Amino acid sequence: MASPVLSFRVEPTLVEQLDQLSEATDRDRQYHLKRALARYVEAESWHIKAIAEGIADANAGHLTDLKTIKTKWVNRAKHRVDGQSEQ
Repeated sequence: MASPVLSFRVEPTLVEQLDQLSEATDRDRQYHLKRALARYVEAESWHIKAIAEGIADANAGHLTDLKTIKTKWVNRAKHRVDGQSEQ
């Protein structure tokens, strides 16, 4: 079975950059576009999955109170500032 064909418009400067990348790496446009699309879809899919898991946790009552979270981040910030002042 042949792969589906996608077609879309992009700015001329992006095409120029893609062509420069293709020439520099000795790879064609299709190679770079497929890699870029795969990376984008992977990252966005991970993000959507993480949000869905967080919502499911919240709906199941697995929550952390705001005071605990604030304490954690204040301590983390204090540790960073203290660590930098010693350098």
